[in-house]
Amino acid sequence: MKIPNLTNITRVARWEFLKNVKSPIFLVLTFVIPLIMVAVGGISYLTEQSAQEEGLNLAVVDQTSEFYRYLEDHTEGSPVVIETIEAESDDFERLLQEEPYEAILEIEEDSLQRGALTLYTEDARGLNIGNLRGVINNAASSYRVEKMGLDPQEIEIATAPVELETRTVTGEEEDFADMVVPFIAGMALIFAVILTGQILMYGVIKEKRNRVVEILLSSISSLELLLGKIAGFGALSLAQIGIWLGAGLVVALTLIEIPVVNLGAGQVVIPILFFFFGFLMLFSIFAAVGATMKEAEGGSQAQGMIIIIPMIPLFLATPLIMNPNALWARIISHIPPFTPTAVLIRMGGTNLPAWEIASTLAVLILATVLFVYLGAKIFEGTILQYDRSAGWKDLKMLFRK
Repeated sequence: MKIPNLTNITRVARWEFLKNVKSPIFLVLTFVIPLIMVAVGGISYLTEQSAQEEGLNLAVVDQTSEFYRYLEDHTEGSPVVIETIEAESDDFERLLQEEPYEAILEIEEDSLQRGALTLYTEDARGLNIGNLRGVINNAASSYRVEKMGLDPQEIEIATAPVELETRTVTGEEEDFADMVVPFIAGMALIFAVILTGQILMYGVIKEKRNRVVEILLSSISSLELLLGKIAGFGALSLAQIGIWLGAGLVVALTLIEIPVVNLGAGQVVIPILFFFFGFLMLFSIFAAVGATMKEAEGGSQAQGMIIIIPMIPLFLATPLIMNPNALWARIISHIPPFTPTAVLIRMGGTNLPAWEIASTLAVLILATVLFVYLGAKIFEGTILQYDRSAGWKDLKMLFRK
């Protein structure tokens, strides 16, 4: 296999990028879906805010003759409006129908001590009691503290939560970027494989079926065509991810407070290297599998198998973050198909030793070279096979040559 020509690779990459950047699928995935996600998130946020501000007219039947005072103190400034009444439980249904009460709270000493008060309403499913639950809990805490003869301020000081500030032995605080940058790179790799990888596969199948590939291979080699396609779709993925990150950052800055992040060269370069070689390895598999398929129906099953490869470490994300230095975590990080995602997830949970970063990166680079070579071999041997999909026998014959 001769050394590929960089000019031919660049031409193919430019052609693939310009062709697919205007496609409806790319435009929908890049702009419409994020807009839908932002809209859904905005609706959820506004709904939650509205629920927190929603008022509640509450009637209180206080048989303790004392608890109502604590409720008054804790409902002040809240959307819960309370009114004390005297009534028997037989009258609750009539009061809820005739009076402007949405609910009636019955307070008995025994129930209060057990921590199980009864709230009466006509429609429990349509009642938002989130604010009321907080008011009652705070009032009950104050009531019990005073009954026990304890000083409320001393109790508050004694039960105040303690925040942990993590520092390294050098005295430096834990850097927010060390957690966020690898996580973003890992998620970007997964989204690139899921979204852009399938476009690459179906593009190869379509060109093969339409015999466009015959024209292309008359002037460039199969390896140049493969590398050009990967480079073009890589640029496409980076453009897509850049748009998403930009939109996500704008939304995040308007809704939450994000700490200032000072990025060092190592914090950026290492995750990018794992993303780059992981991308190259996985996309060479996509292109090679697409070359073996006759129709898109067969490619859809193979696509699912390829997509699941980088997602296996994602399924193990919680144990990887909780115990990133476990032996099994180190082993899975040195298995090439899982290496980029597993390492990036672990980097978000701990500072990996330099030797492990170097060893996993070396394994990934070697695996990438091997997968690109195998992908090019399969691509070259099956791309002109139009009448049927390539099987295991065909692949065995390719590697015997």
